[in-house]
Amino acid sequence: MIKYPAIVLLTGMLAFGCSTEFLDFTPKGVISGDQLNTPENVEKMVIAAYASLGNDGLLAQQFQDMWAWGTSRSDDGYKGGGGIGDQINSHETEVFTLNTPNNFNGNLNWEWIYAGISRINDALSRINALTEAEYPLKNQRIAEMRFIRGHYEFILKILYKYPVFIDETVAKPDVINISNRELTDQEGWAYIANEFRAGVAALPDVQADEGRPTKNAARAYLAKVLLYKAYVQNDNHAVVSITASELEEVVSLIQAVEATGEYSLYDDYANNFLWESESGAESVWAIMRSIDDGSIQGRGNFSTGLTSSLGPGYGCCSFNHASQNLANAFKTDADGLPLFDSFNGDPLIKTSTDVLATNMDPRIAHTMGIPGMPFKYDPNRIYDESYARVPGIYGNKLGMKDQELPESPAFRQYEAFFSISRNTDQIRFGDLLLMKAEALIELGRMGEALPIINDIRTRAGSAASLSRIADVNGAPTGNWVIGTYTSLGDQNNARKILRWERRMELAFESKRFFDLVRWGIAEETLNTYFAVEKGRASHLVDARFTAGRDEYLAIPQKQITVSKGLYQQNPGYN
Repeated sequence: MIKYPAIVLLTGMLAFGCSTEFLDFTPKGVISGDQLNTPENVEKMVIAAYASLGNDGLLAQQFQDMWAWGTSRSDDGYKGGGGIGDQINSHETEVFTLNTPNNFNGNLNWEWIYAGISRINDALSRINALTEAEYPLKNQRIAEMRFIRGHYEFILKILYKYPVFIDETVAKPDVINISNRELTDQEGWAYIANEFRAGVAALPDVQADEGRPTKNAARAYLAKVLLYKAYVQNDNHAVVSITASELEEVVSLIQAVEATGEYSLYDDYANNFLWESESGAESVWAIMRSIDDGSIQGRGNFSTGLTSSLGPGYGCCSFNHASQNLANAFKTDADGLPLFDSFNGDPLIKTSTDVLATNMDPRIAHTMGIPGMPFKYDPNRIYDESYARVPGIYGNKLGMKDQELPESPAFRQYEAFFSISRNTDQIRFGDLLLMKAEALIELGRMGEALPIINDIRTRAGSAASLSRIADVNGAPTGNWVIGTYTSLGDQNNARKILRWERRMELAFESKRFFDLVRWGIAEETLNTYFAVEKGRASHLVDARFTAGRDEYLAIPQKQITVSKGLYQQNPGYN
């Protein structure tokens, strides 16, 4: 891999303090800037920028599979591990009240994302120095780099609300002089949207190399950004309006993706969570992973390195548990529809006995390990309480979507931890369809949203999906009852249905917390959850969500210090 100067932004400045001498330091063995301005070397820099997407890991630098940010901060999951003190920074963000601007994870995640952006900007500055005659792929590569930068910026935006926007035109010494409030909240969303608009304009329909974004991937990501932008927040993060024109564009963009026929729902829901079917019909854009690639540890998904169970063939570390609330939410009525208002009472869904005795949405068997039921589609591997590290604190229902069986070619142990080389989906087609349904409902077009939600539910109960979760004799492992809707009712009822469906379909895919914030219902949902759940899970005793603060992480105090106070802190953290 080619070396190049200053691949980090704020990371380097933190390591060396605020001294300007660091900016003048020339490391040994580094190629000079002019030597990089060749098509061959620029291609290497582009590859290095792509490689940064795989540099996430464990809890403190999660920016692809963001379970510690999107699942355990929601009503879907618990941090897990060996107890409160095990990776305590994630406990602090889970309960909210203990979180501060000095949270180690919040700062390190910021640094690593900006390290990736720095690689992209270095590549772009070199691409821009070449003519199209010298580098025929110039415009396409610019669009690819802007797509990846937009991906990073989207993550920064949903985590911190007011990140620092830096492009390739900013000289490295000037980076520290750009405020995180150069753009308003809405201007920040528009800035990110423009990154993907460039992709819609310049990316090809098909890429020869898997993992490079296509025009459809750009349309899908643009739709995602505009869906978030449509929910206008005030300075205290409350949703004050919803912009119909942006929702219309969301619908139009997703219709354009559908019209190409490139994607479809798998017949089998399980295919979204197995290495054998990665990058298939439902994968719109994913982070590429590898194993046995010549590197010491491979390029697996290290962000889930702590989430493996203690079951046979595993051994560490039992993070990322399902909440009791989520398990209960999979209960259905006699028609196979959600219980909505009465789901969280008795019977509590704890073991296979409960799943067999209660009408259940079958997606629970794809989402979490349940004692007495097969684990990860192996009818001969029965999940039990020994899989969990400290069931007395976090229960025994570990998340399962990010796992592979130990005998899988995609499974790799590195040191005490584990990684999975299955590609990490960032947008899958089922998620995209639910985005379209959400936009349609907010536009008052409930009739158009109805078949989308029903298609998602029908797939969950398909013969192919149910066969995956059968026992060794092919018999059902639960009382699977999942039905479809004849009507979504009025807009408020349709919202309730859509939001429930996103929870069931996308549980443990790191979406839930960010959905709650987008909809403006995080405080109501989470404090209602805590009121009951802390009686079931003692580690939540200090948990409380404060509106106007906890929708976003603090701007890391270390970054404010490095900026000499230029960066403004988010509300509630001062």
